[in-house]
Amino acid sequence: MKKKRVKKIITVILVILVCMFALFPFVWMISTSFKPANEVYSKTPSFIPNEPTVEGYTEMLTTQSSTFDFPQWLTNSVIVALLTTVFSMIIATLGGYGLSRFRFRGRGFLSYFILTTQVLPGSLLIIPLYVIMGNLQLLDTRIGLVAAYCTFSVPFCTWMMKGFFDTIPISLEEAARVDGAGRFRIFSTVVLPLTVPGLVATGIFSFINGWNEYLFASTFMKSYENWTLPVGIASFQGQYTTNWGTLMAGAVLITIPVVILFLLLQKHLVSGMTAGAVKQ
Repeated sequence: MKKKRVKKIITVILVILVCMFALFPFVWMISTSFKPANEVYSKTPSFIPNEPTVEGYTEMLTTQSSTFDFPQWLTNSVIVALLTTVFSMIIATLGGYGLSRFRFRGRGFLSYFILTTQVLPGSLLIIPLYVIMGNLQLLDTRIGLVAAYCTFSVPFCTWMMKGFFDTIPISLEEAARVDGAGRFRIFSTVVLPLTVPGLVATGIFSFINGWNEYLFASTFMKSYENWTLPVGIASFQGQYTTNWGTLMAGAVLITIPVVILFLLLQKHLVSGMTAGAVKQ
């Protein structure tokens, strides 16, 4: 009994330490967003602001100029993230179902090839994508950025959805086929409702990729009005000085939608992340 109690205490302590380590940057980010400039650059900065201010949030939300437009950047990020999620989920759902249910030559190779694409860093795709989108006149356009995001979102989502479809017994589809249902009706009314947790998990992954991505957006989007939030907020980091209060306020504003999304969908997210791990 004592050994079990000691192990439990050690486990709790380790969990608390890991949580503190993981949450500290976010807490410091929130704290810095309420600090005036003199406190940020102080030789001995305090964890809790001595003179809290919302000047950073006010400047971020109200300032508009030819080179700064937070509402427009927010609109761009929402459109790009939503379109990336929609296109990725449509392609990944159909592709994952095909890999899970149909038997064809090269199926195994294709499955592992899709998985292998996740090993390559996204930076390797910048030059070929830049050339392709330049030829198609998609540079500095939101639809071009969505297409770029889908190149690394679709393969992962397809592999994830294949795992979820593998957990659904084929006998359910066979029973529906006996009742006269066609392939599309079986897919839309029998299979898809059973993969809601998987759809939520992969959808959140696609949305976060489109919402937080910086490298592709900073490379392909040149006009200020076409910037996304990560690129726009990063512009506060100057060559000689950095407005940390405003920059951290923007980082907090970017984080809030993702946190809300997780809180609303955490039930489906937890079950979705584990459902595809077990094949029945």
